Amino acid sequence: MKEADNLIKKFEKFSKTEIESALIELKNIKVEANRKHLQRLVYTNLVNRFDVLLDYLLLIFAESSPEFKDSVLNKVKDTTINAKEFYEILSSENPKEDVKMRIEELVRINFLRERHSKKLRTLLETCLQVESQELNRPRVNANDGRIHLSYKPRGNKVPSSVIGYADYLYSKRNGIVHGDGSKIAILPTDAIYLKKSFNTNPTLFIGIKLASIQSAVNFYSYLCRFIETQKWPEGRGTDYFRGVSK
Repeated sequence: MKEADNLIKKFEKFSKTEIESALIELKNIKVEANRKHLQRLVYTNLVNRFDVLLDYLLLIFAESSPEFKDSVLNKVKDTTINAKEFYEILSSENPKEDVKMRIEELVRINFLRERHSKKLRTLLETCLQVESQELNRPRVNANDGRIHLSYKPRGNKVPSSVIGYADYLYSKRNGIVHGDGSKIAILPTDAIYLKKSFNTNPTLFIGIKLASIQSAVNFYSYLCRFIETQKWPEGRGTDYFRGVSK
């Protein structure tokens, strides 16, 4: 779908030009204490931009995905509409556009306010029809954020599924945005959710280092590639991004 593809490519361009160039500049600051605040800002900006991309993609798929559209309309299946409102829609200059705006509002109210990882699951599982078991199996190397065809976790501090790792990245973002500013800690509610949903025992106090930002860049790049192609990486020796303009 062209509109969705354009949005993904804009995010990829932002990640490549803005975030990776920021990483180069940050590396030139030799004293880590002097770049901590900037690293947090760059990391938060990256995660926020991907969250916004999710929102826009769900709004688009509310029109193009029959399965997701059904999920959206099911939210109002028992709602009674009065005759006045019904006739106003029919008599408007563009009834189809009017209905589209109302569907988008339903998406905003019922889906865009969901937890970040739930929005991602909706996009992949409902809109793109990816099987749940494919999203739940270990695929992500926590050391660098890359997605693999399969992966054997080496610990339980960080979720290794695509949905779980995305939730972990956003939980770190929450720690930056909503924490007290002295030490970055995963919020208690996020820690409970990570443990319960992804069978992990996350380290509460976390640091945002240059490697943390690069891992997030890698993960989102691989995830965008999957959204574009619906194909997982074939193996370590293959070029996953071959044929994709960056």
